[in-house]
Amino acid sequence: MSRPSLSPIPTPPRQRWRAFRTGALPALVFLGCVVAIAALWRGSAAAPTLVAEAETTRREIGAECAGTVTNLRVSLFQAVQAGEILGQITAPAPAQAEASLAVVRAEINALHRSLTAAVDQQRLNLDFHRLQLDWMRARTDLASLQVQLRQAEADLKRAAPLRERSVVSEESFEATRSLRDRRAAQVREQESLVERLAPAALPPASPVDEVSAALDARIRIQEEKLRAAELQLQPLPLVAPIDGIVTSVLRQEGEVVVAGQSILTVARPAPTHLVGYLRQPLPFQPEPGMVAEVRTRGPDRRSATTSVLAASPALERVPPTLLALLNRDDVPELGLRVHLTAPPSLRLRPGEQVDVWFARSGRSP
Repeated sequence: MSRPSLSPIPTPPRQRWRAFRTGALPALVFLGCVVAIAALWRGSAAAPTLVAEAETTRREIGAECAGTVTNLRVSLFQAVQAGEILGQITAPAPAQAEASLAVVRAEINALHRSLTAAVDQQRLNLDFHRLQLDWMRARTDLASLQVQLRQAEADLKRAAPLRERSVVSEESFEATRSLRDRRAAQVREQESLVERLAPAALPPASPVDEVSAALDARIRIQEEKLRAAELQLQPLPLVAPIDGIVTSVLRQEGEVVVAGQSILTVARPAPTHLVGYLRQPLPFQPEPGMVAEVRTRGPDRRSATTSVLAASPALERVPPTLLALLNRDDVPELGLRVHLTAPPSLRLRPGEQVDVWFARSGRSP
């Protein structure tokens, strides 16, 4: 007698889930964790090929001559435009300007005395030279009076707040103001004299002889010296060389500076390129046009593509700002300097540090 065929007993879904949960699920979770860890390691923890720093164009604005900083019209982090006047450098101290004018005055007087030895037939030319020297002497006196007027105005400006605090008496303040007014009147009178002498000091239409030519040459020399002394009395402007932001104010208004001393620093707000250093041993030789990936070091880790602009032919000292990231700020290190393009999409700030990966180095992200 044959047995009846029986259908297989179905496995309950709960039993299947229990078998999957205890058998396959741990393996899948483990593999997923391995993949996630590998991705995080390659994206965040893996060491970049190099660390670069965003650089921008900076210009130092210095003093063209010795003097005092005046009329400083900018402050820190203020935007300026190329050609904008940011301040002025006034002439040197009145005593120094007066000394320069005294030298010119003495040489003019020596020339004036030498004219008396000329012959009678050159009297007309000598009269012309005397007029020239009188005109130059008047201009020299005018420049000297302008120096004295400026000193008197400065004294009056200092005395005004002192009088309000009763530090300076009313009589002393009035004496200072009276001196300023006298100097101003003297300057106006001297300017009028210079204007009257100017037409008479024009060169004559007739040719001059050799003696007159020699005198003309000596007078022209003194004319240039006098013009240089006059230019010293005029303030020199501090002009912004580029569009940008004032990143440093090294000297304040009223400070005395020497020729060539830096006063302001102007920098463009956006970086022009990235600068990084390949550490030794060099993993490869960077070439212009080589493509790399750059990532910011912020929490969002923005990335973009960059390319090599140029590479130094020799090893250079790595700057301290980049050595600090390697915990090697106390040990000098040489590296190969590499310039890369600054991707506009990253919106980097000058001085910001980024990570760079090169595919050819074997450490691509």
